[in-house]
Parts: sequence; C-alpha cells; structure tokens
Amino acid sequence: MQLTESTTHINSTEFKMLPESNINDQVDWSKAFNTSILSTVLDSKTQDAEIESILSSPEYEVILLAAKSLAINLDISPEAATERLIQTFRNIDTCWKKVLLKKGAESLLGL
Repeated sequence: MQLTESTTHINSTEFKMLPESNINDQVDWSKAFNTSILSTVLDSKTQDAEIESILSSPEYEVILLAAKSLAINLDISPEAATERLIQTFRNIDTCWKKVLLKKGAESLLGL
C-alpha cells in the first residue's frame, strides 16, 4: 500500500489501545503480520515457477555435487556443508557489493 495525502493519520491521543491479550493471541497476530509481509513481496505463482526452474537446472545439480564433495572431504554433515557453501557465496556477494559501491562512490565523487 502506498501512502498518499488522502491516507488517514491517527493522532496518538485518539488512538485507543486494545485490551491486553494472551501470548497465543500475540503469536497469532505476529504470524499474520509476517505472512502478510511475505505475501505482499512475493508473487507465489512466479516464485514457484522460478524455484522449480532453479531446482531442476544443471547449475543447481553442480551446487549439490559441490556440497556433497565438501561434506565428504571435510567429514562434515550435509547440512554443515551446504551452510558453509551458502555462506561462502553470501560472503563473496557481500564483498563484491562493497567493491561496486566503493567504485560507484569514487566515480560520483570524481576520485
């Protein structure tokens, strides 16, 4: 939802607090809130098709083979191997994002 000038704003002095609720009610509302956040971001039909495509790709097969090889060579569980592999990809991605951000800033500043 986009905020517009016609959006109603609630003054804090006008806002009425709901009566205290039990912890189960809070958990239910928390689940509803988080589900809503995800559902507004994800188009499930598109995401499902994209996930299916990725999971059936040769690239994904190679990733799984790399995880299996890592687990065997380091004598660790499949979960540990996949977590380490994923964390390595994330670390590489983070480093490159920092490099590109720095290069972009330098370019903008004429350095």
